[in-house]
Amino acid sequence: MRVVISGAGLGGLVLAHALRAHADVTVVERDAAPGETGGYRIALTPEAVAVVERHVPAPIVERIRAVSDGPETFSQFTIADARLRPILIAPEPPGRDRMLCQRRALRTLLAEGLDERVRYSSTVVAAEASARGAAVVLDDGTRVEGDVVVAADGARSPTLRSIAQADTDRDLGLIGIAGSTPLTGDRRFPGYLGRGPALAIDHEGTAMFLSLASRRIGAVPPELADAVGPPSLVWGLIARRDAMGDLTDAAPARLAGLSAERVATWHPWMSAQIEATDPDRTAAFAFRVARTTGRRFPWAPSRITAIGDAVHAMPPTGGRAGSTAIRSAGALADALIDAIAADARGGGSRAAADRAMDDAIARYEGVVDEWAVPAIRESLAPVRIVTALSHPLTQQLARPLLAVAGVAGATRYRRLARRGRSSSR
Repeated sequence: MRVVISGAGLGGLVLAHALRAHADVTVVERDAAPGETGGYRIALTPEAVAVVERHVPAPIVERIRAVSDGPETFSQFTIADARLRPILIAPEPPGRDRMLCQRRALRTLLAEGLDERVRYSSTVVAAEASARGAAVVLDDGTRVEGDVVVAADGARSPTLRSIAQADTDRDLGLIGIAGSTPLTGDRRFPGYLGRGPALAIDHEGTAMFLSLASRRIGAVPPELADAVGPPSLVWGLIARRDAMGDLTDAAPARLAGLSAERVATWHPWMSAQIEATDPDRTAAFAFRVARTTGRRFPWAPSRITAIGDAVHAMPPTGGRAGSTAIRSAGALADALIDAIAADARGGGSRAAADRAMDDAIARYEGVVDEWAVPAIRESLAPVRIVTALSHPLTQQLARPLLAVAGVAGATRYRRLARRGRSSSR
């Protein structure tokens, strides 16, 4: 069986590892190398970790763990106000396996062992289904044919736009600007960030995601030093697009400047971190989301299917997109491997192979909503807060409520912190 995967993101690479011993796999990727990607720390859920453990060679998994932060760095999630006072602290279930790795490092490591299967610098512009297979078309006119094509090329997937009968996602009207500020010896941060990420929000609906990365890892191999980066504060501004203006082709310095302006009335610590950000790691992106009802795969049944943001896009506010893509990759791999095994047991007739493959794709597409929809809904929760605060009346109501909640939350947090220090003596 020949499988063509359009996109060498996290899901596409895990799928390639899972299938490489069972099928002829080709991954088509527009980037020139796996390290040429944006993004920051990826927090893989236990379900995604289980897929990686099952399908990725053990030496690669060990290398990923070696450059990942420990699970204790994500033991809680905090909601804070614009003065960075905690309003709500939600603990994560203890004892769960996680991978907390910088996206560039994770993608670089997942690409190991797949060199001969990945065609870099190859841009897919369309996909075509046939009676017994499918193909992708590259921007230079080249066709890459297979028995199955898997779109793993992100939101607004070029692979799917030529065959989908409806958009697979929509624009939320929000813009994100993310950056990374190196943690120097004298750079302080709110104590709750040492135990997990936070989302701070003001009464006007401007939000800021905050997370510490690469703080508790050992020696980093030289070839991964740049991808892992130094211990850093990762910040991500979330605002309505109409409040930010046109950011098309905006330089990193301008993005950082606009972000600092949006939080000028916040605690001074926040704008100071933005001003000290690493320009090379500052970027803007639009928030898109897939539907939570209706058809997940809005095209005629065929040998073209999809994983990840290509079919279940979600905003980064839930930190679930990478994990959900990997979980979908694992489910699709399991279905295709079962089909290959069934074909072998049935004697290898072409008709039997076709039925087995069609059934495998249908089986995968029938179950993906079990994990995709909850992840999308979780990611939309902070978005709904930002959207609700776009109305002047809501803003007037929210200002005193956030102030009171911030004072109460900060008092409660200080008590818990003192209690924790006492119990550790």
